[in-house]
Amino acid sequence: MDFTIEIARPIEQVFALITDLPNYSHWLPPSGLYVTTSSVSDTPIKLGTTYEDRSHQATLRGSITKYAPPHAVSFHQEMHLRIGSLIIDIAYRLEADGAGTRVHRTTMPRFSGVVALFGPMVRRSIWAENRRTLAMMKQYLET
Repeated sequence: MDFTIEIARPIEQVFALITDLPNYSHWLPPSGLYVTTSSVSDTPIKLGTTYEDRSHQATLRGSITKYAPPHAVSFHQEMHLRIGSLIIDIAYRLEADGAGTRVHRTTMPRFSGVVALFGPMVRRSIWAENRRTLAMMKQYLET
């Protein structure tokens, strides 16, 4: 899943927002798939930082797998259940575009076990959550 959005803010501001995990609640309201980010091991984050993303139904344990300020950051998240697992890799690539920033977000979900049976439904929810996240990011930074 690939997404792109233009944000009328400098690349450093956009990167700072994406990598400020403890303060996601300031700009990203809860949804069906996301409630909060917690247990962040390092502030500011760096390569290898761990954290948890919580929803109403599950907790995804995550880590920073790429950290190249202000152009790229990647996240790896996993949830393992007895019936299967969900693994999600999220990569941001930022490009300065005049006074603004072009944000590219790639999300790769993978399912195993019984969880894979719900893959198409979960994939649609993840697609919508990606669009919502980028829209909220844009709204917050441009207001």
